[in-house]
Amino acid sequence: MDVAGAQEELPGREWLSRGREGWFWYRDPAAEPADPPLPPSPPPKPVAVNPVPPVQPSVTPSTRAEPLPLSVAWFRQNLDTYRDAAIDNPTPENVRRFLVLQRIMMDKSTAFRRTFQEVIATTPALDANTERPLDSVGANTANEIASAATQMLLRSLAQTVGLVYFFRSDCPLCGTQVESLEAAQRLYGFTVLYVSLDGKPMPRVPLRAWAPDAGQAQRMGVKDAPALVLMRPPSEFLVLSESVLSLPAIAERTLLRARLAGWISEDDYRATRPVRERSFLSLVNGITPDLLEDPEKFSGYIAARMEDSQ
Repeated sequence: MDVAGAQEELPGREWLSRGREGWFWYRDPAAEPADPPLPPSPPPKPVAVNPVPPVQPSVTPSTRAEPLPLSVAWFRQNLDTYRDAAIDNPTPENVRRFLVLQRIMMDKSTAFRRTFQEVIATTPALDANTERPLDSVGANTANEIASAATQMLLRSLAQTVGLVYFFRSDCPLCGTQVESLEAAQRLYGFTVLYVSLDGKPMPRVPLRAWAPDAGQAQRMGVKDAPALVLMRPPSEFLVLSESVLSLPAIAERTLLRARLAGWISEDDYRATRPVRERSFLSLVNGITPDLLEDPEKFSGYIAARMEDSQ
């Protein structure tokens, strides 16, 4: 039997006849053919883009004219610059320049002050001395006149209105108000009614008469003590305070609330003030930009309006 031929015929024994390859008989299988490359993608079509408008500056350049030389605006803008130049380089010329400019500014201020005083002296409506005397003698006299008018008006008011004082027995502040209320009763003639919110008397401060709350506090809007109410019978009342007030404060608030309620006139109330009030707000509506640009017309307008108001 031909062994060599038999080996060649045996299936799967082909490696026996490949002895020359030795141990390196294994070979990688042939690579499979790669897929053909895809055709390149067409370039994107150009897209029309609207041109971007140029950005406008948000702030327009200033067109304000430079201040006039040696005007107050010019000094405010430039005087420090000349001073700094004289300090950085103190030559006689630099220092002299700064001193002259400074003296001009001081002279302008002196001229303004002089004219200011002249205008005040010749325009009583602008003189603060006409509202209230500035010297001590005149000021004291104005205070005495106002005080006399206050007492007279309070005595007249006390004939038609009274004071209602709400307290509690456990209120530590309530007793301190009694002294001022007794003074108002003694000086001006006010009738004072004392009402206890908790129905108990006031400790350590004996009262001649008091009454427990019978609904008065609720009708007058009083929620706690101490509280002071100005009342005009039969049903009008004004809350003055929900705290302790001094006698001057009681008098001032009584007149103020009475004026606001129409219980006293505006003229009577004004007579109790030590200051003669004068307002320029009534001139506002007639002042136009054109009037402001013409000092002579402006002065004439003010003089005419002040004469009409007297």
